[in-house]
This record gives sequence, C-alpha cells and structure tokens, in this order.
Amino acid sequence: MKKALIGFTVVIIFISGWEFGWWALGVKPLLPWRLKVENYTVIDVRTTPEYRLFHIDGAKNYPELLFHPELLKSQDPSKPLVVICLTGHRSSVVAYRLKRQGFTKVHNLTFGMLGWLLSGGETS
Repeated sequence: MKKALIGFTVVIIFISGWEFGWWALGVKPLLPWRLKVENYTVIDVRTTPEYRLFHIDGAKNYPELLFHPELLKSQDPSKPLVVICLTGHRSSVVAYRLKRQGFTKVHNLTFGMLGWLLSGGETS
C-alpha cells in the first residue's frame, strides 16, 4: 500500500511539473470541460490511425505538426486554437512551437483525449 501511494505521488508530481513547465514557457493549459463551452479551432496532432479510432467532432488532424509546425501558417495566428493528442505530451510541444511562430491564443488540452473522455466529452 505504501509503495502504491509513493508511486501515485510521483505521478502527480510529474504531471503537475509537466503542466507548470509548459505554462511557464507560455503554453496555456485548457481543462477539458472548458473546451465544451468555449469556441476553439481544435488541432489534433495524433497519428491518422489514432485519429480514426476516435476524435472530437470538428477537430482537424495534423499529425505532421509535431515535426513541421510551419504547415499551420495559413491559419490566423490571433484565432483561439487548442492542440490535442492522446495524453497532452505531444500537443504541448506543438503548442509551444506554434506560440514561437506567433500564434497568440494557443492552448494545450490538459491530459489530451484521455482527459476529454474522462470528463465525459463526446467523440466520433
């Protein structure tokens, strides 16, 4: 029981540190339930097979943005974007790179699609 508690604590510290680190670099976290009530362009950076399994209605799939964020240059950099992946790790990196390209309202979906599903979010 003690080992499980230590393991759980380590995971919580890691997740909190990850989120805080990206926030400190200018990537704003977006909690899944806020995505349900606010209007964002949803950019899904998961692979095409992951996206086909399930995705948020209206999400645009751009798996190549992880290595080529410049491909999103046609988007208006002042429009609110939320970048998502499965757990929030890949999307944090993409959101940071987009922020450095001049996107002013870019967010990372906290806990990614897993957080979305756990908060009762619907998928296609």
